[in-house]
Amino acid sequence: MKDVFFPQSSSIILSCPAGNCNSSLVQLWGLLRVLPERAPRLRFEKSARFDNFCHAPGPHMLPAIVQPTSTPKASPPQEHSTAGIAIGSFGEGANASAPRAEGSGSSDQRSGAATSDVGPAHDVNRATLPLVSEAEKTKKKNARAQNSFNSDGQQYMNIHHFEQLMVTFHQHKNEDGSSGFDIDKFREVFGKVLGGNLSYDQMTMLFMKIDANSDGTVDWDEFSTYMMMGQMENHETMNVIDEKIRKLISGPHKDMIKRIDFIAKERKYITVSREGTVCIWSLNLKLQRVINTKEFSQSMSWVADSVFMHDHGKLVIITDDRELCIFDVLSIKPRMIARISQLDNNPLCLAYSPHYDEEGDLILFGDDGGYVNVLNITRKFLFDSSSDSEALEQLTPAKLLRKDSARKNNISFYRRKIHNEWVLKVQYYQEMNSFVSCASENTKSLVIGDLERKTVRYIHVPKGIKCFDFCRRPSFLVTGGRDKIIRLWNPYVLSKPAGSLHGHNTGIVSLIVNHEESHLISLSEDKAIKIWNVRNLNCLQTLMDKIPHRPENIISAIFFDSVNRQLLTGSNKLETWPLYKNLKHAIARSHDAGVVSAMFNENFHQVVSGCQNSNVSIWDLASGDKIFQFFNAHGKFEITSMCFDRTGRRLITGSRDGIVKMWNFNNGQILRKMIKDSTMEVTDVIYVEMGSNRFIVAVGWDRKITIFVDDASHFETEPVRIMNGAGWGAHRGHEDDISSVTFCPPNILATSSIDGVIVVWNLESGYIKTVLREPFLDLRSKEEKVVEKILFLQNPDRMNQRWHKIPLISCHADGFLRFWDVYDGSMVFELNCQVTEDEGLTTLATNTEGNLLLVGGSKGHVRIFDVKNFVIDSRKDFENQCTMKIYWRSHIQAVASVNYVNTQDVVLTSAKDGTVRVWTVEGIHIGIFGQDVPWVIGDPSTYQPVPTDVRQESVLEKQRNQILSKHKEVLKKSVIETWKGISDGLGDENEADLSEKLLQMRQRAIQSHLLKKWREHCHRKKTAEDWALTSELMTIRNQKRFFAYDASKPSKPKRPQFVKAKHDAVFHMLHCYPLTDIPSLNVPKKKGTKY
Repeated sequence: MKDVFFPQSSSIILSCPAGNCNSSLVQLWGLLRVLPERAPRLRFEKSARFDNFCHAPGPHMLPAIVQPTSTPKASPPQEHSTAGIAIGSFGEGANASAPRAEGSGSSDQRSGAATSDVGPAHDVNRATLPLVSEAEKTKKKNARAQNSFNSDGQQYMNIHHFEQLMVTFHQHKNEDGSSGFDIDKFREVFGKVLGGNLSYDQMTMLFMKIDANSDGTVDWDEFSTYMMMGQMENHETMNVIDEKIRKLISGPHKDMIKRIDFIAKERKYITVSREGTVCIWSLNLKLQRVINTKEFSQSMSWVADSVFMHDHGKLVIITDDRELCIFDVLSIKPRMIARISQLDNNPLCLAYSPHYDEEGDLILFGDDGGYVNVLNITRKFLFDSSSDSEALEQLTPAKLLRKDSARKNNISFYRRKIHNEWVLKVQYYQEMNSFVSCASENTKSLVIGDLERKTVRYIHVPKGIKCFDFCRRPSFLVTGGRDKIIRLWNPYVLSKPAGSLHGHNTGIVSLIVNHEESHLISLSEDKAIKIWNVRNLNCLQTLMDKIPHRPENIISAIFFDSVNRQLLTGSNKLETWPLYKNLKHAIARSHDAGVVSAMFNENFHQVVSGCQNSNVSIWDLASGDKIFQFFNAHGKFEITSMCFDRTGRRLITGSRDGIVKMWNFNNGQILRKMIKDSTMEVTDVIYVEMGSNRFIVAVGWDRKITIFVDDASHFETEPVRIMNGAGWGAHRGHEDDISSVTFCPPNILATSSIDGVIVVWNLESGYIKTVLREPFLDLRSKEEKVVEKILFLQNPDRMNQRWHKIPLISCHADGFLRFWDVYDGSMVFELNCQVTEDEGLTTLATNTEGNLLLVGGSKGHVRIFDVKNFVIDSRKDFENQCTMKIYWRSHIQAVASVNYVNTQDVVLTSAKDGTVRVWTVEGIHIGIFGQDVPWVIGDPSTYQPVPTDVRQESVLEKQRNQILSKHKEVLKKSVIETWKGISDGLGDENEADLSEKLLQMRQRAIQSHLLKKWREHCHRKKTAEDWALTSELMTIRNQKRFFAYDASKPSKPKRPQFVKAKHDAVFHMLHCYPLTDIPSLNVPKKKGTKY
């Protein structure tokens, strides 16, 4: 590349794509970088316009001529043979050719007249810029220096700065012969070249970023590479919309589309056209339903505007025949539920504001008389109108303006004269507690007013305002109109705009704010769409719709879908403009809130899931498509528990307000409502069949077991029985909130609580059979005691065996699985299931055969255990009877439920992140319910890769586990060796002294544990009572078995037999205590031993 030369008669034009003119700088810097020996011979000739463009920050065009100069011996010094590199930009429709200077000429001809004849600048005012004096340039530089440093100073650099830096780099030589700048020289040179645009700290930060190899110097290669890569990165992320995969979709609309919206609850799109056609589209924009509103009113005229009421599922339409109609378009049989006719003026624009107050919502519309009309609709009005009554009451403004209209009709109406011209847009913003309207007039172009007071504030703009939107962060209003200027306003200071954006060639008709990315989307009359960065007021991308439309060649509707990250425009057809995926990858979500449970229904081969928003969804397992959904199952209260009945045809849900409901989940019909004697939360609910009796058992925060009879003859029912265990002496019921309940035929019911206690009941008699506690429960913190879930391991092959004991399994917040013998009242086995430190267990499930146990954790892990051979009759070799087959991370948040689908051999998981995911038994990810692309069970080619959040967390988790495992092995070895020394010295020590020393050692271990918890308490700001040292903790309790507690047959105190204690068991209780926290102990020694 060093041998490249430029012929005198040739010129090289470097062009950039439309709207992305920074690429010309990238190409120029690449040429200059590979031509260092020719750098001193380059001269830059510029015009006045070029000088202003080069000093303007952000994307700009470079209409300049760069000429390598040679001085032949036969020619006078003032004459030059010129061959140039014309650097220009091709704007859309612009002529970018640059004439070359021919022969010789004067200095004025070369500097002034020899200006490249480029077309109109893209996104820049087309007027020719005047000459700028040096004083004005310096003033602009100083003003820009007050702004924040952006893109490592590239916004302050022009082609002249780059030339000076290149020359300085090559002329500078250090004492050792190198040409790099150290940090002091770097600050000095950049300070002179950029004229103080960068502060001391900014230049230091820039030096450290360029000095990638940390050798303390920056040379020309490092600097040019950094600047080129920085520009290319900016170029790659410059475009927001991916034009390559835009898609045009035809539909049944015969006229212009007036409104596009996305129904989040249904995950569907809705479009309304001027002739009154309403279309419902799937997530991938496949037409699902067409509704002709003229079927409900033959006299209905053109639709002026419409709005969808998302919280009610209703569509509001205003028409040119002075009517406002409300339709139920999502029901099985769409119909008109309300009509307000004989309006005083033609309505033009419409807006909806939900939850205006506790009783109702607002519908606002502006008309051609300059009025802003407000309808205050109560929820009772919509409920009564949605009933099956055939009669449709005719409402008029005269009837609604009466004072008693709110009481009689559940709807009130009032209007205010705001503008002198047509109201083109109106909206109510709860953040401002005001309505905003605009009109095409000079005096009251935009009005901000209060609904309760008559005071209003105005904005005056020449030619008026046609559209506006509100940005929440930062808080400002953005307006546009026929003068082609976008203005940004502080909503509380309306005297002058806070900023303005220029670039449109025709009037602006629509504005949308993308709040997540701080982008502004503007649409003009010539079908030009621009995306702006509102933080630095730069145009990021320009989109041109060159497809002709009929009956009018305009874009009549525009909508930005922030959920699916795409822009939709409408004429008589739909057109999608998806965002680039590298800007932000949105993981598919099954629900808008945390999922409570996801269960597979074997009868219908469907998955039913419920979330904390009180919504229930039904999914097709074979493809992942949503089949049905119903909302507000428990009103404003959360769903907290779910289960099926015995037949699998009914769904039972419990809520935070203590109400239990039974549903036909196929159509969302409520069948029964069961009311507890308290309004405290239901934490778990199960369906129990005991002989010929069928019950619904609910437990919760009231610490009681509430039993309802499954009786279809009563819609509302009260408990038939309440069990709380009070008054049973030593066998008391729960003293803390109940967390889980399970049943084992013929009559055994088990419940667990957050204090670590499991109570086993006889459901027939109501008596407590036994109370189960793990041996070291009193030593655990309050958080570690919680029993999250319990179930009976019922193996159908062994159920008919006469002496077979069914084990009870519990998962705990300390990360342990525990197996219980409920007949003997003892714990027979425990297993540490922690994959990572401090991970608790949250849920349990088994397959139908009872040979696989699925466990979910608080860090999102799922474990599958083989329990086919697990029996408690033999009481030995439990570790080989319960073996982990596989584990993987399914979520990054706590697993809410895990289920095994026997028919497909797949695993369902749900979590608080709002997703329900499907996995193979080998841990291969199949998909997420709610994703765009369907899957086929059994076809691995349709399976989706592991979600991004799980993949990133798994890498970090692996690194943490490697460090912790090394520390744990060293600690385990030390503890076991210490205990071996104590065990070997028991024979030579006095029994009283030995007992005292062992007691002292254990007390010190407990104190160390409490000290550790106290530090955690101070960090988390919790109460000190949880960690208080009591006399109970200072006492050694002797158990009949080391790993068992027998509640029914308490044993007499015996001499401690510490010699039989397992070394691993001691480590199990002591591995969490650092050895440095346990004071040294004089260990008794045997004669001749080395301990």
